[in-house]
Amino acid sequence: MHLIKTCPACARRLRFPLNKGAIKVKCACGYSFIADPDNTDIYRGATFDLTRSAPHIKGMTSLWRIIVNFDFGRMIAAFATGALTIKYRLQNFRLLPGAEKRKIAFVLLIIAACLAVLIVVICAMSQAPHTPDAMVI
Repeated sequence: MHLIKTCPACARRLRFPLNKGAIKVKCACGYSFIADPDNTDIYRGATFDLTRSAPHIKGMTSLWRIIVNFDFGRMIAAFATGALTIKYRLQNFRLLPGAEKRKIAFVLLIIAACLAVLIVVICAMSQAPHTPDAMVI
């Protein structure tokens, strides 16, 4: 979301993002100020820019169009980027914030639980009696 504030020196409208934290905003006339979203003084005499929002998906894309326009090279690049991101996070686990550490630990716990259930099911199926008349279809 962006905020539009009028420059007190030249009355030019300055547009700056609020989601970047405290930033320095400079006008073409030379006036500058620190825009801190936590400081309520910047909202006085300012307006929110709601016109430039994220584009919405209009309608549904057909399955045939998705299949025809499938880009295998882009899919491989996305897979490689994701794999490198996971590798980086695991290598730098001790440097991550606490919330990120908890997410990774939770995912690893879920994976371990799924593997344990899979092993138990395979062991139970391998020890079941194999008689021809006890076939399940």
